[in-house]
Amino acid sequence: MNMKRRGDGQRPEEDAYERQQRLEVILHELRTSLTTIRGWAELPLQGLSDDPELMVRALRRIQDEADHMHEAVQQVSPRADASWVRPLDAEPVDLRDVADEAVADLGLLDPERPIARENSGRATLVADNRMLRHAIRNLLGNALRHTPAGSPVTVAVRGPVAGSGGQQHVELSVSDQGPGMSPRDIARLTSPRSADGRIELGGGLGLSIVRRVVERHGGEVSVRSAPDRGTTVTVTLPTVSVSSGN
Repeated sequence: MNMKRRGDGQRPEEDAYERQQRLEVILHELRTSLTTIRGWAELPLQGLSDDPELMVRALRRIQDEADHMHEAVQQVSPRADASWVRPLDAEPVDLRDVADEAVADLGLLDPERPIARENSGRATLVADNRMLRHAIRNLLGNALRHTPAGSPVTVAVRGPVAGSGGQQHVELSVSDQGPGMSPRDIARLTSPRSADGRIELGGGLGLSIVRRVVERHGGEVSVRSAPDRGTTVTVTLPTVSVSSGN
């Protein structure tokens, strides 16, 4: 294959798949952010505008999602970094707060759905707050989409937990009572990523994004699932991030 470089700074046609990856991931994230913004923006129409604290929270969530969309749009340019994945913006994060925000976001979209929260211990880690929140929301959104209406979902956070070698980590699990995950969806979350770091395109893109975010934080994803007996997906993250690059 002729590997000549183009004069505009883009890499050759071998990167057509990579550009498609970038666009599909960006579109997925834009849809997720728009859905979240719409949910929080509709609160005044539901007669809840008399709660000042709730309105401030809604405005902050709308602003944060708008910032996320702005970052995503910057990656549409063909001159964007070829890796198209921004470096981690690592800071101390309480995984319990991240889980609460994700549950609040999804609760606006499916208010009749019972979503339980469980906490056990202190769950502070060094991570990219926004990236982690979007991964958890994708994971929770997948559970809501693939289970019957009204079926309960539980989001549990545990930490710190001592892993192999004594390294401390925190865990977040999403459990549902749905039909169980297909082998392909389980593979999206648990199979080792290919050496070139590509995300599998098509249906279930959110699960691939979850795995990629977790891997970039040095964590792991495990799945326990059985037909008609529900699914539990557990994300394990080190308390100190081991990755900060692309």
